[in-house]
Amino acid sequence: MNVTRRQFVAQSALFAASLESVFAKGRSQLIHYDALGVAELIRKKEITALEAVEDVLRRMERVNPRINAVLTANFDFEKARARAKGLSSDGLFAGTPVMLKNLVAYTGARIDSGSRLDARRIAAAGILVKQTSPLVDAMEQSGMIVTGITNAPEFGLIDCTEPLLHGPTRNPWNLARTPGGSSGGSAAAIAAGIVPLAHGNDGGGSIRIPASQCGVFGLKPTRGRELGNSPGARGGLSSDLNISSNLCLSRTVRDTAAFLSVVENRNPSALTPVGFIKEPSKKRLKIGLILETLNGKRPHPDVELATRDTAKLCTGLGHTVEETKLGIDGSAFMDAFLGFWATGTLGYQAQVKEWFGSNAKSEDYLEPWTLGLMELARSRGPQKCRERAEQVFPALARSLEILFAQFDVLMSPVMTTPPYPIGYHAPTVPFATLLERVTDDVGYTPIHNAAGTTAMSVPLHWSHDGLPIGSQFAAWRGGEATLLGLAYELEAAKPWAKRHPKVFAS
Repeated sequence: MNVTRRQFVAQSALFAASLESVFAKGRSQLIHYDALGVAELIRKKEITALEAVEDVLRRMERVNPRINAVLTANFDFEKARARAKGLSSDGLFAGTPVMLKNLVAYTGARIDSGSRLDARRIAAAGILVKQTSPLVDAMEQSGMIVTGITNAPEFGLIDCTEPLLHGPTRNPWNLARTPGGSSGGSAAAIAAGIVPLAHGNDGGGSIRIPASQCGVFGLKPTRGRELGNSPGARGGLSSDLNISSNLCLSRTVRDTAAFLSVVENRNPSALTPVGFIKEPSKKRLKIGLILETLNGKRPHPDVELATRDTAKLCTGLGHTVEETKLGIDGSAFMDAFLGFWATGTLGYQAQVKEWFGSNAKSEDYLEPWTLGLMELARSRGPQKCRERAEQVFPALARSLEILFAQFDVLMSPVMTTPPYPIGYHAPTVPFATLLERVTDDVGYTPIHNAAGTTAMSVPLHWSHDGLPIGSQFAAWRGGEATLLGLAYELEAAKPWAKRHPKVFAS
C-alpha cells in the first residue's frame, strides 16, 4: 500500500519493454481513445487489458507529479495488473482502466475521504474498507479495471480539491487554478489524459463543477437512479433530503451514457429505465435560459458570454431558447441548503473522541472549513436545519416542476466564475470569508441536488485565456435520456474531446 515514487517507477519500468512494440505499431495513441474505444481495441485483441492498464500507469507517472490528481500511495497498482491479467469479463467496458474518487467504498484501497481523521484511523488500526459499494461492483462486473484513487477534498465538503492531507490538485489547463471539486481529482486526471473515465459523486455540484472547470463532460443523475442510492437509502433520510448522487466524469458523452447503463438501478421504482442512450435525439427542445444566480447576481462576464454562446448554438441547432427566471427565493434556499449541508459534519467530532480518546482535539484531525460547518450547524440547531430543509426542498421541487412544464430543459452557467486560483477556496481561508465566496460562486448547481433533478455540464467554451467554462443543462426527474440526446448533438456540433491542455499526457 505504501508505494514510494522509486518503487512505482521501478514497477512501471518492468512493463516498458512489453509496451514498446505496441507503441511502435501506433497503439500508443490509446490516449486519444475514450473508454469504450479502449474496450473495443481489447475486444478485437489489438491490445490486451494489461497493456491498457500499463499505458495509464505510464501516463500517470509522467503527468501526475504536476497536477496531483491521483493518490499513488492509496492504491495497490499490482491489484489492477492482476485483474487485467486474469480478466474474463466480456462486459461493455471489458479491460478498460478507470479510477475511483477518494470518497467511495472499495475493498482494499485506502479510502480516507481526504481527511486526517480517517487517514490516522487507518494508520493506527490498519482498518481498510471491507465492502465495495454496489455501484463499484457493477463497474467491475462490466469489465472496468480500477487503476487508481483520485484526490478529493475532506469528506467532499467544498467545491475545490485542496485537502490538507494530500495537497491541492491542479487544473491541467492552468496549474495555478483549481480543477473544482469535489470530484476535482477525477476531472483533472481525465483532462490531463491520464485516464478516459473516472468515478465522481455530486451532493451540490461535485460532478458538474469540476467537469466545467476542467473541460470534460459530467452528468448528475436523477435522485435514486443509480445502484446503492435509492430514495431514502441514506440512513433513514426521506427522499427529499437525499441530495447526493454517484456517476462519472468522462471525455465523451457516450462513455457517460454507457456508464449510466451499467450502474443504473433497474429494480421497480418510479423511474423508467434509461438504458444505453447511443445517439442524438431528433426532438427539438424548448430551453429556458437562466443567467442570474440563486442570490440574484449576474455571472462573471466570461461566463455570461460562454452561456450566451451556448444558447446561440442551441438555437442554431433548431431548439427554442427563451430567457427566464427560477421564480424562487434563492437566498432562502441557499441558506437552508447550507444549514442542512453543515449538519452532515456533526458526527465527525464524536468520531475523533471515540477513535483517539476524550482528550483528542478536533482541530488536530479536521480542517478549519469542516470545523466551521460543525459550528454553524450547532449554532442553528441540527434539528431546526433539518426541519427547514424538509420544508424548503420539496417547495423548491414543486416550483421547478412548474417551470419544467413550460420548458423541456433549463440551461444556465455551472459556476459564476471561470476556474479561480488555487487557495481562493482553500479550507484554511477564514470561515466567514470562505462561506461568502462559496455561496456566491456555487450559484447554480445545488438546486438540482435538493430537487432530485438530473443535470449535466457540457464543455463548450474556453475563455480568452484558455480556461474551460461549462454550460449546465437540467431536466426534470427521469430526464437523463433528454439530456444525453442533447449532449450528443452539442458534442457533434462543437467537438471538445481533441482539445487538450499543455500537460496532456502523450
